[in-house]
Amino acid sequence: MRHFPIFLDMDRARVVVSGGGDAALAKLRLLLKTRARITVHTTSPLPEISGFARDGLLTLVEGAVTAADVSGATLVYGADEDAEIDEQTAQLAEQAGVLFNIVDNLEGSAFITPAMVDRAPLTIAIGTEGAAPMLARSIKRDLEERLPAAIADLVRAAQKFRPAAEALPWGRVRRTFWADWFDRAGPAAQNAGQDYEKALQSLLSRHQSAAAAPGHITLTFTGSDDPDLMTLKARKALHDADVVVHDAAISAPVLELARREARIIALARPTDVPPLHQLLALEADNGAHVVYVAASPLPRHLVTACRRTGLPLDLIPGIATPQVAQWKETA
Repeated sequence: MRHFPIFLDMDRARVVVSGGGDAALAKLRLLLKTRARITVHTTSPLPEISGFARDGLLTLVEGAVTAADVSGATLVYGADEDAEIDEQTAQLAEQAGVLFNIVDNLEGSAFITPAMVDRAPLTIAIGTEGAAPMLARSIKRDLEERLPAAIADLVRAAQKFRPAAEALPWGRVRRTFWADWFDRAGPAAQNAGQDYEKALQSLLSRHQSAAAAPGHITLTFTGSDDPDLMTLKARKALHDADVVVHDAAISAPVLELARREARIIALARPTDVPPLHQLLALEADNGAHVVYVAASPLPRHLVTACRRTGLPLDLIPGIATPQVAQWKETA
């Protein structure tokens, strides 16, 4: 990963844009969705940019950017569409220790602006390291079709309700509450024209009075380092897991399917002390969803021992290495 994705607080940002043509206008249309203080330096602004200034949306300065202009800025955009001027802008920003972007110049930029799906406060950023911008746009279009604009209302309601939802224990209980809101209760309230705060309060009361869900164990295996060869059910289990226990041979790409918040336990060997079934049961006894990912087909004695714990148990078949090798040979 060359470009690390972050979400910058633009409410406190000051942004300097050098340029007044089409490239600057394209960036300004995006930047004006934020509450950043924007200053544009140009001698020949497009009418639209002049209009933004008249409406008080940005400050228009006639002339080139200077060192004093970029000092203390949060971001600097070079959008003059002139290689020499853009390079001067980049040098000024770099000397001032300010992040800078030269429009359509990946190598000359300290950061890049990704394709975005804007359902604020839900924002999805899509980047391809500059390698395939058309692919990023295609993914953006697909996501926009899948996410109706009205979902922003559900997210804003959730944002306001977050302090109240902290009455629920952190972790699986709280995640289940929010999943219920976005998957079922929120859309239902939206379709019925119900007040979102009342709907959320009612949902919170139901979750507070519900009995705690018991922990459970999921056993699966994969004979491949390729996560795409795992079943959909196994991928979902990894994504939902609170604790992931895995053989040392399981690849990093497979483990990437787990949530970042999940606790990951690597086994040097399946016979680690305590016995594997006891380790899984101890974790699940705390109400956690525990997933064990083996690097070979699951031994019958492990399945039997896990069943004897009395905890709910899921078995998910996997693909063994010999099968994968055979398919590769005959492909």
